[in-house]
This record gives sequence, C-alpha cells and structure tokens, in this order.
Amino acid sequence: MNRRRIFIASTLLVALASTSWQEPSHASDRPQDERPVVDFFDVLEMPARIDGPGLEVNGKEIGLTCAVANRQGEELLGLRLILMVFDETGKYRNRISWTERDPLAGYSIRKATFRPPGLRIRRAGDRFILGIDEVIGRETIWRASGIEKALRAYARGQHDVLPEIRTIQNKFDSRPSQLPVIRLRQYR
Repeated sequence: MNRRRIFIASTLLVALASTSWQEPSHASDRPQDERPVVDFFDVLEMPARIDGPGLEVNGKEIGLTCAVANRQGEELLGLRLILMVFDETGKYRNRISWTERDPLAGYSIRKATFRPPGLRIRRAGDRFILGIDEVIGRETIWRASGIEKALRAYARGQHDVLPEIRTIQNKFDSRPSQLPVIRLRQYR
C-alpha cells in the first residue's frame, strides 16, 4: 500500500514539474485576432507541397512566406496558386489567383516569399486557405479540376471533398538539349 502511494505521489510531482518548466509560447501571448490564419489544402497527387504558410506584413506590402517542396524527380518551373479568404463564420469573402515562376529542382525544398496581387487583411478574424491550382513541370503539367469547390468545403470543415488531378504533357517548356536539330543544306 505504501509503494502505491509513493508511486502516485511521484507521478503527480513529475507531471506538475513538467508543466511548470514549460515556457509560454510567444505566439500565444498575442491575441488571436492579430494573427491571420493561413491553412494549406494539400492534395497528395500534386507534386508540390507548401509547408508553414504565414502572412508577413511589411508596411503596405503583404507577403506569403512558406516553404515549397517538390515531391517528384521532375524539375518544377512554376505554380499557379489560389488563396481564398473566409470570415470567422466560414463565409466566402474573396479569392486571389496568381502564378509564381520560380524553378525548383526534383526532390528539393526551399523557402519562398510570394506576393499575391491585391491581398489585403480587412478584418482581424479573416481565415486564409491556400491551394495549388496548377503545377508546371519541365515535362508534365498537373491541373486540379474543382479546387475552388474543395477549398470552400475545407473552410466549412468538410475535408473529404478533393479535386480531380489531370496531367498533360508539357510541349512548350522542353530542355534546350531536347529540341530537334534542323540541318541546313549548303548551296554552292
């Protein structure tokens, strides 16, 4: 019986000590209304992923800082992104689409700052949901059909609505070494 009491007392002491040693996070010190929330809607069939998106305000400019990861061996040439804005109740407010042309080697990750055109934080409770509409690779183009519908459902808490991913061959951005050589005849 005495061993049981010692065990319970030591367990409680460890639990109390661990909670008292934790430092309060600086993010929780600020009111929740000051920080706009940016969620990324990930579709596993897309070769690109965005990690840790956040809004950074510098004067009048608002930048979207994140890490972009390439999950395939093919070099990516650019992304077409969509950022939808919802209020605190989940009501749709605004939509911004833009293209980022920045090459990313296969199976790599890098930090990036995007500048969505016309992005403004109007209300403190705005929620931003970021999705990838199109990924342009050196040889393939991936397109998410129905991404807006999926983002609206995601904002309402329905995480089972996914866009259909279609792929086509990229005939326009081939490597210079892969271009056909046209031999010219010399006339004398």
